[in-house]
Amino acid sequence: MPKFVMKIHEDHFGNKVVAASDSDIIGKDITDSDRGIEIRVSKDFYGETEFELGDIIKYILEVGNANVMGTGIVDALIEENVVDPVHVVMIGDVKHAQIYRIYS
Repeated sequence: MPKFVMKIHEDHFGNKVVAASDSDIIGKDITDSDRGIEIRVSKDFYGETEFELGDIIKYILEVGNANVMGTGIVDALIEENVVDPVHVVMIGDVKHAQIYRIYS
């Protein structure tokens, strides 16, 4: 079973975003040369503390905003109906999704 890391960021207004990633890509550069994109999957942003999938889902649903990097975590969130596969993008060979709570 894949392992996942998570970190919750909060701005000075109290707005939060969950950053979650497959633990095995932390510290790696993800490159999509066709689009000129290179992303460092850093522990500073995604964290280094491992969490169970259920805990990550709980925080995403509570916070409502998330940045998710990694095929394992994205596929797991699709399976749990947290992420719609239509909104998943590929960066190189790695899946990425962003989740936003829209207030009206």
